[in-house]
Amino acid sequence: MFTLPKGDTIDTMLNYYMNHTNCPVPIRKIGNGFYLFGTKKIYAKILNGKLVIRVGGGFMIIEEFIATYAENEMTKISRMTDE
Repeated sequence: MFTLPKGDTIDTMLNYYMNHTNCPVPIRKIGNGFYLFGTKKIYAKILNGKLVIRVGGGFMIIEEFIATYAENEMTKISRMTDE
């Protein structure tokens, strides 16, 4: 089960999606909307009531982001722990 500090709407929504999707990637809050998603630094915000992650020049909804990047991050983490 994944948990972030309570009190921030972005943290609450991120907490929900990480647990809802059973995403195994560790995530850590850096501050001001920035997080470490495994080894990747991400920026999260709420746009039109949805949690979105900055990707390139735009934003991707959290479900799509997790589906796209979680496996890659777990592979990176696995490689790092094997070394």
